[in-house]
Amino acid sequence: LFENNSELITLFTKFNQLRTRDERAESLELAEHATIVMNSIDEGIKAMDNVDCFFDLLHQIGASHRKIPGFKKEYFWKIEHPFLEAVRLTLGDRYTDNMDNIYRITIKFLIETVVSGYETAPDHEPNDNVKKEDVNNASTNTNTEDKAGAGKGS
Repeated sequence: LFENNSELITLFTKFNQLRTRDERAESLELAEHATIVMNSIDEGIKAMDNVDCFFDLLHQIGASHRKIPGFKKEYFWKIEHPFLEAVRLTLGDRYTDNMDNIYRITIKFLIETVVSGYETAPDHEPNDNVKKEDVNNASTNTNTEDKAGAGKGS
């Protein structure tokens, strides 16, 4: 994900020092974050048999990205190809055309659900892990009603 989308790294203050591909490849913190991303997808897939849990989990993931100044909902779609590639490598010869179709439909549904959570979430103040340059812009765009509702689901 981060190898082919270096613009995503700039959204996280703790990854800003990772300027080259080699630095990103050697970063344990970045590898840990990538693992969290893939585990979130895995958890979403596992939760599909419990619809309420599935939607709650993925909406929560989407909503959590509202804390990241500069994050755009389109960025969620950047996980599609790395996810499919990881599944293909994991399954090897077992990755048939039918499996490809199933996983494409699955990841599309997961991403659409995460995007929905992002779109319906109130704006949040950024956390310590993200850039704070847009905090003033975010707070002027957030009205009092949104701020009052932001703490309810957090």
